[in-house]
Amino acid sequence: MTVVKAEEEEFDDFMLDDESEVLENKQDYKNTIEIGGLYSSSDSAKFGEYSGVDTRQGYVLGGFDIQHRDAFDDNSSNYWQIKAKDLGLDSRFIRADYGEQGKYALFFEYDQLPHNRLVSAKTPFRNIGSQSLLLADDWVAGSKTTQMPNLADDLKNIDIATERKKYSGGFSLDLTQQWNFTVDIQHEDKEGLQDTGAVMGISGFNPLSVIAPKPIDQETNNFDIKLAYNGDKAQIQLRYFVSLFDNHYNSFSWQNPYKLRFRPESDFLDNVGGLSVAPDNQAHKISLSTAYRLGSATRLSGSFSYGLMNQDSPFMGYTVNPLLSVDSPVPRGDADAEVETLHANLVFTTVPFKHADIRSSYVYDQRDNNTPSDVYAVLRNDSEDQITQLRSKTLRSNLAYGRKQHQFKLDAGYRFLARNKLSIGYGFERNERDYSLVEYTDEHNAHIKLLTNIASNVNSWLKYEYIVREGSGYSGDDLFLATHTESFLNTLPESLRFENDPLIRHYNISDRRRNKLSFSATWLAFDDVNVGFNGRYNDDDYNETQFGLTHSDNFNGTLDINYSLNKGLNLYSFYSYEYFKNEQNGYNHFSNAQVLSTRDSNKLWRVDTIDNIHTVGFGMDWDIIEDTLDFQFDYNFSYAVTQTDAEQDRLLNINSLPDLETTLHSLNLRANYQLIKNTQLQFAYRYEFFEVNDFALDNISPNSINEVLSLGNSSPDYSAHIFAVSVIYQF
Repeated sequence: MTVVKAEEEEFDDFMLDDESEVLENKQDYKNTIEIGGLYSSSDSAKFGEYSGVDTRQGYVLGGFDIQHRDAFDDNSSNYWQIKAKDLGLDSRFIRADYGEQGKYALFFEYDQLPHNRLVSAKTPFRNIGSQSLLLADDWVAGSKTTQMPNLADDLKNIDIATERKKYSGGFSLDLTQQWNFTVDIQHEDKEGLQDTGAVMGISGFNPLSVIAPKPIDQETNNFDIKLAYNGDKAQIQLRYFVSLFDNHYNSFSWQNPYKLRFRPESDFLDNVGGLSVAPDNQAHKISLSTAYRLGSATRLSGSFSYGLMNQDSPFMGYTVNPLLSVDSPVPRGDADAEVETLHANLVFTTVPFKHADIRSSYVYDQRDNNTPSDVYAVLRNDSEDQITQLRSKTLRSNLAYGRKQHQFKLDAGYRFLARNKLSIGYGFERNERDYSLVEYTDEHNAHIKLLTNIASNVNSWLKYEYIVREGSGYSGDDLFLATHTESFLNTLPESLRFENDPLIRHYNISDRRRNKLSFSATWLAFDDVNVGFNGRYNDDDYNETQFGLTHSDNFNGTLDINYSLNKGLNLYSFYSYEYFKNEQNGYNHFSNAQVLSTRDSNKLWRVDTIDNIHTVGFGMDWDIIEDTLDFQFDYNFSYAVTQTDAEQDRLLNINSLPDLETTLHSLNLRANYQLIKNTQLQFAYRYEFFEVNDFALDNISPNSINEVLSLGNSSPDYSAHIFAVSVIYQF
């Protein structure tokens, strides 16, 4: 509503008297109603992933935008508006607004969004959508997927998809000219199926698992309350936000499709497996934001917020299998999880003298995790007895992760020669983490930016940044020591008390040197030709890392051209290129003891992953007959390839992976014809071709992997044609 108010004030201030008399009763907006139909030739879930156009059939097209505002000379300034789009699709949207300008505003909104992941996935389970998945009555278990004799006959098709329905409403009340009070309420329901992996047992060193359709039935309620003051010099906002998440399921279970021996002396076990789901939780946040103009060229602003998150949903227990030996219960009934957050920032900007400006800022962010820490027994699956001896490696403690962050930035700029500006700056960031392999990391950022107009028809800028991240001493065994019991650690020599190779470094907390270059240029070549070019290059060197990510490069750049042939015809085109390269080193070993001995150079390996992405597009907007017939056309092509090159000694027998290729063609045509006054006929056609060559998905059936009973999904290739026609009435 604020935008409308600004527009009306501007209209009142600058409208001439004679113009006001002519236009005072003129309606400066148009109402529209659209109705029509759409046909899709595709049954692809990927094509209709978020639109709902995922089956070969016809759809209804419907939408409208109807509004009313009181005339200029009315005593009131009431208005209302209701609009909707995609009413015939699963991605429909509706919004209604009502209010009186400068006094109050009400709104209601409905937003529906599907997420189609897999169509015609295959599973032997029945009772889909419930908390308990059952196998077919004639199911015969097997020790591996290729030994399940009735698998092919018992498979049935299911769609893996979710649907979100969001209802929003609220009001805004102008208490005075400066004070405003706002309340927004949002309710969201989400239902459907999600593919989830779950382990049933162990065969040698390989887990026997299933990809199960987990049921989704949950709701989220958000409340957002704001009180704001907007004065000439000062602005203040006090806000309270709360989010309540409620999962209507506490867990889900499935029958075991594998033939597992329960104990060496026992028969094969016909059991079930189970998993918990996302727990009920809530989050509260209160914040205060303010800004004050100290002078004509100096401004100080800042904000402070405190948040509290907690969840205490009951634990489901160590196992859903009553035949297992569980001699030590879960140490507590629920996690009693609680996290407090604190955030504060301060920004100061000023123009100390002509052509110069300074901006500085400080941010403090804290996350305190007050969740209790206890010792839990780790059950790898629902087919093994619990091991609770204090000397067992399966006893682990949960850790309450938290952190503190400090950020400081200082930037100064100076304009020279009328058309140029030079800026320099420095930034510092410290992150202190609880239960991390480094106690803290410090990051220093020095940068310089030149904004220049080389010529009257050229605008450009160039920025260089040098960023150094350094951490405290890296302790790769800290988490291993913090999570195991002292009794278990006493059974290990100190030299073996680690989980990962001591030389491995996690890339997000390891030392790094980054060189970053970014640029942009716009050239008005002629009055009707505009050329733009922008890009960014990063070079990351993890200089202290021996094993892990050691080097990374990435570049992205875009060239675009716009050409206005005349008032009614505009042509445009672009080309974009993206490049990513990651270099990773590693060492192959079977046990920790092998790492202690002299490293064998024959077991060193290196993997380089390279991504190249090319995208090109062009199109036109053409008014063929002014106010009667217009035409739009655009075409986009994208090709991406991922190369994974492995380098290692012949003893490891590791081969490079096949390339992963993705190709996309997208063509859109649209024509609008003015049938009669206020009535327009619209034709639209869309063609899209999508193809993925992915060795991990192509030609994969539910039993392609001996130890994984999958859903049999393959690469989401499709070729889709969309035809649409609609009538648009304006009044």
